[in-house]
Amino acid sequence: MELEFASFRLFTRGKLRKRNQLKASEVRQSLTDMFADDILIYNCCPPSQTFVTAQESLYQVTDWCGSWLLRINADKYESMKFIRARPPALCNYTINECFQKSPGGVRGRLKVDAVPTLFSFTKVQTQRKAPQHRSNMATQRQETAGLNSDESIANAVPLTESNEVGQSIKEADNSQDQSLQLIINELEGKVKQLEHELKQERETRKTLEEKLNRSLFNIDNIKENDNLMRFYTGFNSYAVFTTVLNFLGREAAKQLNYTNTELVQNPPKREKQGPRRALSVENELFLLLCRYKVGLLEEDVAVRFGICQSLVSRIIITWTKFIYFRFSELDIFPTREVIEAHKPECFRNKYNGTTVIIDATELYIETPTNPEAQQLTFSTYKNGNTLKALVGITPSGSVCFVSNLYGGSISDKEITVKSKLMDKLQYGDEVMADRGFNIQELLASKGVKVNVPPYMNEAGQFTEQEMLNTRRIASLRIHVERAIERIKNYHILDFIPITVCKNGLVDMIFFNCAMFTNFLPPLVK
Repeated sequence: MELEFASFRLFTRGKLRKRNQLKASEVRQSLTDMFADDILIYNCCPPSQTFVTAQESLYQVTDWCGSWLLRINADKYESMKFIRARPPALCNYTINECFQKSPGGVRGRLKVDAVPTLFSFTKVQTQRKAPQHRSNMATQRQETAGLNSDESIANAVPLTESNEVGQSIKEADNSQDQSLQLIINELEGKVKQLEHELKQERETRKTLEEKLNRSLFNIDNIKENDNLMRFYTGFNSYAVFTTVLNFLGREAAKQLNYTNTELVQNPPKREKQGPRRALSVENELFLLLCRYKVGLLEEDVAVRFGICQSLVSRIIITWTKFIYFRFSELDIFPTREVIEAHKPECFRNKYNGTTVIIDATELYIETPTNPEAQQLTFSTYKNGNTLKALVGITPSGSVCFVSNLYGGSISDKEITVKSKLMDKLQYGDEVMADRGFNIQELLASKGVKVNVPPYMNEAGQFTEQEMLNTRRIASLRIHVERAIERIKNYHILDFIPITVCKNGLVDMIFFNCAMFTNFLPPLVK
């Protein structure tokens, strides 16, 4: 029973008495002497609780009042006020312990020996719960198993009832098995149907993928068609295409870098620097050859291969440089022994000592804006701005010499000197050229003979021998023109933009196209 002592008030029906400080014995005596009437003692509860009351005669409980005063520790309180008013309010949390009810009664009476026990200045210590008993699970299982077996033996039913129960259980199991079997059969049928549908979907997907792959523009879809290979690549078959790629080096081509990473700080370490490949090595070479042979614009190539135009440009530039430096490692000018071993009969009977057949060719370019460049590249022969190159072939028709490109205004004699063709020739060699190459005196110092058609005499007519020599030389010199025509079949050379001329890429392109023609069948047999 808890009593609130912020201010202690006793309410009685007698007269009022105040004391500032009271000892326990004084209060006890005062209570005994002063109050003869009954004291109403109330329990104070929170607003949500119900007030209960108890009445007791103060004359009969003087010892009880002393116990109250001792329990409330009256010496510690400076003021105990006795005000005549309503009954005292006492907080009760243990009503069942402090009050007793008569049988059938409603109001409770305070027990004689009931005294306060809980105060604001006391600390209530909660009693710790007793620890739970723990047992070994294995032992418990064994005991439970044994107990269950004993109970099953003890509770065994008669044999007749057991048979009936077993029969009913068996019938229930059979019914359940039948229903489960029906469900299983239904599910198996659905599984088979789904497997069949899945198989059909896979076949449809495979067919669509094959159709899509056939519609893509790549080397795999045209390698079986020699006509398409010749049209797009300039090679007669896919085997020649593979030979060229193997010569260039597949592994080296996989390491090609399409971007400049020199200025990139801490570039990631990868097997190949730059962007990841959007195309395979074969398709990259196929893309380059389509640009070379057919002359497709970069935007067109980008749409055909499904990549962006900037990537097409980087692939073309990178592969052009790669092929150029790979072919430049070779000395394509053959020795005299090799030339003799492969010399056709037409040269053996007429001009057996011929080593190389030369001729100049010109490529149209975009008109430069610089007047000096216009003057340098203007060709009176083509009546336009061109670039000029010197090409030499062996008697069998293979390209064995390709010079750099010069302005179209350069003469045949000057381009022969600048191209350093004379460094390739030896004493006793013979050069066949057109009558425009007035280089006899230039090559005579090295012991090299020049076979050119005879010039027309003052009479304006050829002699019989001059006519015969002109026809013989023309019949053999035509092969160099055929070789140049093979080079110009790569339509990227039809018209050269001025931007390509400025960075020197046009020299590499022309050289690469000339080298690709050497993978074709010989011109002269």
